[in-house]
Amino acid sequence: MFIVLITIIVAPPINQRKVSAETTDFYDISSSYWASTEINYLSSLSIIGGYEDLKGYFFAPEKTLTRAEAAKMVMSAKKEKPALLSKTRFPDVSEKHWAAGWIEKAVQLNIFDGNPDGTFAPDESLTRGQMTKILVKAFGLTVENQQNEPFVDVYINDEFRPYISTLYQLGIASGYGDRFNSKQNIKRSEFAVFLTRTLNPSYRKKPATSNQSTQKTIPAASTKTARVTTDVLNVRSGPSTNDEVIGQLSLGSVVNIYSLNGNWAEIFYKNGVGYISTSYISTYSGTSEFTQTTNNALKNQVIVLDAGHGGKDPGTTENGMYEKDITLNVIELLEKKVKAAGAKVILTRNSDTFPTLDERVKIANQNGADIFVSVHVNSGSSSATGTETFYDSSKNPQSEEGKKLAAEIQKQIVSLLKMKDRGVKNERYQVITYTKMPSVLVELGFVTNSEDAKKLADQRELYAEAIYNGILAYYNKK
Repeated sequence: MFIVLITIIVAPPINQRKVSAETTDFYDISSSYWASTEINYLSSLSIIGGYEDLKGYFFAPEKTLTRAEAAKMVMSAKKEKPALLSKTRFPDVSEKHWAAGWIEKAVQLNIFDGNPDGTFAPDESLTRGQMTKILVKAFGLTVENQQNEPFVDVYINDEFRPYISTLYQLGIASGYGDRFNSKQNIKRSEFAVFLTRTLNPSYRKKPATSNQSTQKTIPAASTKTARVTTDVLNVRSGPSTNDEVIGQLSLGSVVNIYSLNGNWAEIFYKNGVGYISTSYISTYSGTSEFTQTTNNALKNQVIVLDAGHGGKDPGTTENGMYEKDITLNVIELLEKKVKAAGAKVILTRNSDTFPTLDERVKIANQNGADIFVSVHVNSGSSSATGTETFYDSSKNPQSEEGKKLAAEIQKQIVSLLKMKDRGVKNERYQVITYTKMPSVLVELGFVTNSEDAKKLADQRELYAEAIYNGILAYYNKK
């Protein structure tokens, strides 16, 4: 009898292997591979490595990059050493995790953050948007004159927009035609290329300019010229306030109009098409004068705008801001937009004064207001966040219309500012209970929450735009 002993070697899955940086000879990277130069450049510096199996080392260029791998690569590129640990700060990163020291060092240097739930998610894939923020923060990248990037999917309120713009202008990061795909998981090959370009400017690619062939042309006979008549005009992806904002135009900007779609103008924007409200443009069709185009929905409507608190009553105070200042600033910005649409606007206060609640109600009722909008800022625990809008059904005779108005404003703020949606609520607040017209009270966000507070400090124009869009949407549906 013969006994044959057979030994079977089973290779562990790729995602269980420790990354190595011992070699530049990856059997799955040919010299003709598009990122071979950059991959081998980083590997020769022991910044990146591959995986090992029975055939040798391989790089897996099409595999998405994990957060743990990115932390190790960036720290190695900065010539940092992994932190020495007795325990880790993240429950999902054990002391024995191969990247525990690299992750801790990256967090100590404020280059990586943990998740809101306290985890790090080391095996979760890194997105292209997250990649831009990490590289900019890690290597202190800046540009002298910040300009718009050419990507139609990078919206004005995209958290990664400044980082994408910086890397694009420096010739580090590129997109897919006119799209950047910020939410797409980044591949190991892509990250190798972008990291190489960050470290060595000789690898960078000059970004495309408006004079290059990527730009489209429009037949002159098919267009009209328009000029922007407001400080900031949102450009949207479609002809509706429900469509996403893909950019902004400043006062006096001149654009070409393809066609009109109701109250929206289809324009040439960047490398494609965008839509702007005709309420804020004047058109030129061959004479020497521009003609104002208006949306008649708000024309001659009496709208009372109420900035909450004021004077001796500062409202909630946190993060160096007073509620009374925020609400007045937003109301002043909103007033300009509503007036430009042809409405008659009445303010309950236009300076740091304190009209009583009774006086605010009286202003609205005695002036025969068509709608009443009161703006406030919330406070609570540091974890409380989001926008909520109130109407009252207890005594207000127009409560059903108030509910509709509240829903439109709430929808716009949540969409444009990316706020948590706390909903439309029925509540007895004096200024919306005893007024006789559709009335709402808007809580923009929590000044006691760090993320909300940043928006309340920096995005007041967008809050005003969102409330205006909500008012306009309400009237357009009547």
